[in-house]
Order: sequence, then C-alpha cells, then structure tokens
Amino acid sequence: MLTPLIRRAAASAGRGLLVCVFLACSVTGCAGDTAAESNDRLNSLVLEAATGGTELKLADATDFDWDEAGFITEGTPAEDIEAAFGEAVTRENRYTASPTLFIFLKDGKVAKAIRILPDAFFGGDAKKKYGRDVVLAPLEGQTGFLSWRG
Repeated sequence: MLTPLIRRAAASAGRGLLVCVFLACSVTGCAGDTAAESNDRLNSLVLEAATGGTELKLADATDFDWDEAGFITEGTPAEDIEAAFGEAVTRENRYTASPTLFIFLKDGKVAKAIRILPDAFFGGDAKKKYGRDVVLAPLEGQTGFLSWRG
C-alpha cells in the first residue's frame, strides 16, 4: 500500500525539481549569459592607475585566463555589446550596472564580465577588442583618464 504512495510522491517531487530548474534558467538565462561580477583587486588597480597617472598592463592585473579584452560604458545598448563581443552580457536593453564593464574573451567567447567603478575611460576606445598586451595608459602628463593601448 505504501509503495504506490511513495512512487507518486517521488514522481511529484521530481517534476517539481525540474520545474524549479527550468524556471531558474528562464529567469537567469542559463545558456550563454555571462553575469557581470565585481573584482575588488582589478577595480583598485584601475583606480590607482587613473588617479596616479601610471600605466597598468591588464594581463598583470588579472588572475584568470583570457586572450582578448575590451570594455563598454554605462548606457551601451545590449545589441551594440553583442555586435562587438558576441554576447549582450546584460539582460536589460542597456548596460547600467556601473560606469564601465570590462569584457574578457577566451577563444572568441565571453569568459568574464567585470564591473569597474572608476569612470576613467575614453568612449572612443570602447567596443573594441584588445590582446593580452593591452596597457591602460594615461594621456601624457595627465591623471584621471586612461586609454587602451595595444
């Protein structure tokens, strides 16, 4: 008598679990969606370079594998991000989570997207891909802004 009851309960629980997984993926966009994250070390090094007027080799400031990087600025439309980097990276129509978003690619796919708080970059450098030799450098004799060279 208990066996059919246990079977029905297990089947019901299994269906419930599948529904939960499906809903979670629907809401968070499991497939191909790289969530923007923070990275205190990278953020601090960028701020230090901008305020100190020093160069920062991006490869030396990261501890993960990537072969190309670029950035977008706050307000960039999702379709422009996707056109430049292969993924929209945001679930919104425009990126608005921070002044700057660094996008790191590995083998042509987005590996990481990192929110950067300093608003220290020239928009003309945005939506481009740079190799591992890229250096974030101040304009000669100035502080506060960094250009992407490489």
